[in-house]
Amino acid sequence: MGVLEKLDPFYWFDRFWFSHMGRPENTGEKIVYHAAEVFYAIIVAYALYLILGVLFHTSKPAVIVASQSMEPTLLPGDIVLVHHWREVRAPTVEVNVPLFGKPLVNTPISLVKEGIRLKGFKVYDRFIPLERNGDIIVYYNDIYHVDIVHRAVLRIVAPDGVFYLTKGDNDRTNPTIDQDCQSGPCIYLYPIPEGQVYGVAFFRIPIVGKVKLWLFGA
Repeated sequence: MGVLEKLDPFYWFDRFWFSHMGRPENTGEKIVYHAAEVFYAIIVAYALYLILGVLFHTSKPAVIVASQSMEPTLLPGDIVLVHHWREVRAPTVEVNVPLFGKPLVNTPISLVKEGIRLKGFKVYDRFIPLERNGDIIVYYNDIYHVDIVHRAVLRIVAPDGVFYLTKGDNDRTNPTIDQDCQSGPCIYLYPIPEGQVYGVAFFRIPIVGKVKLWLFGA
């Protein structure tokens, strides 16, 4: 018996089941066995999720990408692992007014655009070009009650805390930031408070999440 085999949680499930219930012989016993196996798999997955949350210092250690907004960096069905070991990295500015609950139009931050596409930000007299070197973060959108996986393109230090502006990498579907409510419907109404950020996406598992999207949608 190899060590790796003993690391398989289903090895211990089978060992317990066969010793207490016996090997399933007829159809009824097989149905019960497989139903118990599915229930056990759900418990193991949930326990693993909780363990990852403790290790990664976040309540949301894994998220499925549900849309095309981050293409080509992330694709629908990708699973991203998330940690909260450090602060989010993005171009940083300071403002001297509170930002919590304020639409972007009521802040010192204005958008510099070419047509509908964002080119950068103007904060007071300073121009900050749009860059893609900020961290990809996962934040909670309490308006639509969904988790959003987008890139932090501006980190704002205000008197009432730290806030972020975010954008999908796909310029075709997301030509401007999530908080741009002047160009039509927006993804989020305000700069995102740091407390709504679960953490930084740091590892991608391709395609695996497509099964969940097919079965349950986004």
